[in-house]
Amino acid sequence: MKRPLITLLLLCVCLICDGQDLQYAKTIIKDLCSAEYKGRGYVGNGVNKAADYLEERFHQLRLRKFGNTYSQTYSFPVNTHPYNIKCEADKTTLAAGYDFLVDAGSPDITGHFDLLHFDPNDSLDNMLLYKKIAKGFGVDDALVLHHLSHKDKSVLDSCKAYQHMPALFITTEEKKLTHTISRTLNEYPSLTFIDSAIATKDSIEIDVKHEWMDSFTCKNLMGYIKGRLTDTMIVFTAHYDHLGMQGTSALFPGASDNASGVSMVLYLADYYSRHRPDYSIAFLLFSGEEAGLMGSKYFTEHPAFDVKKIRFLINIDIMGNAEKGIVAVNGEENRTQFDLLKALNDTLKLLPDVRIRGKAKNSDHYYFAAAGVPSIFIYSDGGVGFYHDVFDVANSINLTNYEQVAQLLISFVKKL
Repeated sequence: MKRPLITLLLLCVCLICDGQDLQYAKTIIKDLCSAEYKGRGYVGNGVNKAADYLEERFHQLRLRKFGNTYSQTYSFPVNTHPYNIKCEADKTTLAAGYDFLVDAGSPDITGHFDLLHFDPNDSLDNMLLYKKIAKGFGVDDALVLHHLSHKDKSVLDSCKAYQHMPALFITTEEKKLTHTISRTLNEYPSLTFIDSAIATKDSIEIDVKHEWMDSFTCKNLMGYIKGRLTDTMIVFTAHYDHLGMQGTSALFPGASDNASGVSMVLYLADYYSRHRPDYSIAFLLFSGEEAGLMGSKYFTEHPAFDVKKIRFLINIDIMGNAEKGIVAVNGEENRTQFDLLKALNDTLKLLPDVRIRGKAKNSDHYYFAAAGVPSIFIYSDGGVGFYHDVFDVANSINLTNYEQVAQLLISFVKKL
């Protein structure tokens, strides 16, 4: 690469320093993870309260609107467990989010249950398990399946085949509880426990009430900065929703996933609000990602602008700690752009590594790529790895190499 081009790129990188510093990103993350927004989910309307906060940030940055508003509304069904949850195992109180989780799609669970323990990974236990299924269960029996993924439906299928259902299904995890969102209501009540919390217990007493919402309305947020060239645009996206709350005390703040990505989009919006870009740049913040990419799916089906004008889309999800660099999902499908991104990093020496991955339906880039829009999804590589749990809090991420990622993206957009 010629020296004048290197000098130009370094100058472009240095321009960031005259704007918001890292404290701006930390403030956004801290605010979004506060109890006020209830984990940006569906309990207490947390996701829409967060949307109001982010609309105000768009207004402060003086982003232009697509039409008369920054928002686009849509709806989908969702199951929640918003009420106080009580659980005792052999009279020992257990806490939702820490010792156990109610499965996202579960209906009400109320009563005293006797625990029947089986380890399907043990051959003898597995044989005894299927004998029990064939024989049938008592009215208060809870079937505890140790170390069996909740995604493994083989035991449930066998219970259905024999028409012998326990009163409650329980699976266990060795170390980590991972929460989700469900757009369906399960036929059978179910929970997941940390194995050590229940392994030696004989019974549980539990009270859980669900709330089903046929049509929960939430928002996508959209704004842009007009560039010198208006017939094409660059798009930055991130999802601002998370998992909300389970019960009245288990809060899922979603700092890394994805308050950090939202903060990066706003950080870049601030930069481009002060440095007019060559191309117009749109900033899209989606809800419904944790419920199955609902917001981005809706947007691609009801776009606020012509998506054919998108020159390139960069989705940012999980940007808490890039101590090892970043990973570019869909990089294999956009090899020319990925090679440019990596070459710029090699020249500017901003990040330890820029790794490539292939196509995956794991974030909001997916439906844009399916619609023919050149798109990648970048996430940070490093950190403690809290994910979909109560420990993904604002002070658990240190934003290592955060500004270097921003610098690389700005240099990348300059060369597209």
